[in-house]
Amino acid sequence: MWTEVIAIVLSIIFIGGLSGGISFGAGNLLHVFSWVIDIPSLIAILILSIPILVRKGMWKDFTRAFKMMNKKYSCSIADMKRSQDAIEFAQKQIMYAGIITFILGVIAICGHIDDLSAVGPNMAVAIISVLYTAFLELLLLPVQVEIKGRIIDYMEGE
Repeated sequence: MWTEVIAIVLSIIFIGGLSGGISFGAGNLLHVFSWVIDIPSLIAILILSIPILVRKGMWKDFTRAFKMMNKKYSCSIADMKRSQDAIEFAQKQIMYAGIITFILGVIAICGHIDDLSAVGPNMAVAIISVLYTAFLELLLLPVQVEIKGRIIDYMEGE
């Protein structure tokens, strides 16, 4: 399953590089990637997601889900179901955090609507938060599928 995660990351990098290379010439590829790096947006999404997982006591189950990506790792059915719940909860949290971050970016746009030079950068920040949300969701999907597959395998084994 780690191959799926790596494939997703490389696909996003390739598609971003390809679109940047076509649009702006291959020499500006590094410059194009600098447009999609916005650490404050990523931190905002993570800050709105991770502490709630910790507070609800799901952090251990969340990290166990990633350990389950290793086929040799074994755990009980109860642990699998708790990990499944933690991943699904994290996906919802990340989605809502992305929406909140996007709305905050739109509010920043509305606050500077009279200054047209500020509209573009604020819009970019708002859109990048949606991109990060989708990227994090794509990374969690293979984990969710692996857990569901393990639960099905366990139930078929009984």
